[in-house]
Amino acid sequence: MNTKAYAYQRLHDYALWYYFRYYPSNARLLQKLQEKGNKEDSQKVFQDISHLLQEDQIIASKIDTYIFRNKNYRYIRQKMREKLFESKKVEVYLEKYISSWESILTEDFLRRKIEILISKGKSQRYISTKLWETPEDKEKLEPLLSEYFADWEWESIKKEYEKIISRNPKLLQSWFEWKQKITQKLIAKWFRYDDIKKVFQD
Repeated sequence: MNTKAYAYQRLHDYALWYYFRYYPSNARLLQKLQEKGNKEDSQKVFQDISHLLQEDQIIASKIDTYIFRNKNYRYIRQKMREKLFESKKVEVYLEKYISSWESILTEDFLRRKIEILISKGKSQRYISTKLWETPEDKEKLEPLLSEYFADWEWESIKKEYEKIISRNPKLLQSWFEWKQKITQKLIAKWFRYDDIKKVFQD
């Protein structure tokens, strides 16, 4: 409980300000009230303004906004969970998108994400796992990944390999001892083992 708890009227005013400024989940609003006031007043304020709360509409609005911004389902679920919205309500609203199995990711967005992840040295498998959620995502992703990774996969592996060596110069002095560790580091970055083997032969 806040040692300088707001009195009821101030807490009531704060609740209205906070709600209409941020449109939070009911749980987040109650949490913020309890940070500012005592438990009894917080519950009373919450009940007194409950007729103004429209959580279902807020969930719909926030999810629609995320989808408009090309955020995938994993991201949306995570953000809504962080904001303390009820998971069941979130899933009910997402169902209208998921049940149609339509990809919510545009080609332009996928290209930008692929280019960003490639620039960070991410593997084809990593990118696919990161972006693919529906069958339609896969249909869009596969040709794009084939296009981008015609030569990039090998180049990415070599870059990661050289980065590991440069950061661990002693690896070259005890090659056989450290070969397995290099392999493990590359596998952890989602590169295929068959491709990793080639880097030691290059």
